[in-house]
Amino acid sequence: MLRAVVIGPRGKMGRLIVKSLCDRENAQIVGAVAPKGADYVGKDVGLLCGLGKEINVKVTDDIESVIERCNCIIDFTFPAVSLEVLKHAVSHKKALVCGTTGFKKEEKEEFIKAAQEIPIVFAGNTSLLINHVYKLLEYLARNIGDYADVDIVEMHDRFKKDAPSGTSLEMREVLKNVLPDKNINIHSIRGGDVPSTHKIIFNLLGERLEITHHATNFQCFAEGAVRAAEYLLSKKNGFYTMKEVFGIS
Repeated sequence: MLRAVVIGPRGKMGRLIVKSLCDRENAQIVGAVAPKGADYVGKDVGLLCGLGKEINVKVTDDIESVIERCNCIIDFTFPAVSLEVLKHAVSHKKALVCGTTGFKKEEKEEFIKAAQEIPIVFAGNTSLLINHVYKLLEYLARNIGDYADVDIVEMHDRFKKDAPSGTSLEMREVLKNVLPDKNINIHSIRGGDVPSTHKIIFNLLGERLEITHHATNFQCFAEGAVRAAEYLLSKKNGFYTMKEVFGIS
């Protein structure tokens, strides 16, 4: 059974991850960790996250007080927080799902290094369809990339901190793995309450191909995150992506 500690349970992703865990028969939330001194420390996470009932798990601001109860940590917060969580995960040999975005290159390398000691899923986007889009982009890059001008347009709500998004950076990485010399621009828009929209444009002379993914809410990301945590339960130490989680070959 999955026994998860959720970091940042009051965040937009944290709330949904808690709900997704509680909806599963073979999963259990055993801890919820807030920032130091947060005003909701001590509250029942079920009530905090809008489940309408207590689940007998109190929010703490001390990860050390709950980490031994879990077999996986799920973290969708901010880079500085996630790097601290990573240290605790390695110290206690706990699996980790990290969906935080906005890392610098050298910070991401910390996760790659840590994967020698614990199993990690590191993902800029945990939705099923986006990860199939990555596969489609690889195919298109190989077959029409040399002839096309390629741009990525991404739109998120006004509250998203990082730009470009982690998803758009992963998309560009997929394309650049096939087309290392191709100039691929990312255009970022922040406004309103748009959950997530990514459009990849392949422009040729006389024709244009556009691939667009819309996330109408964030539940698809939460479901993917929990699925990633379940995946890690049977895995050895290593650095995994959602491609492996979803079995996309």
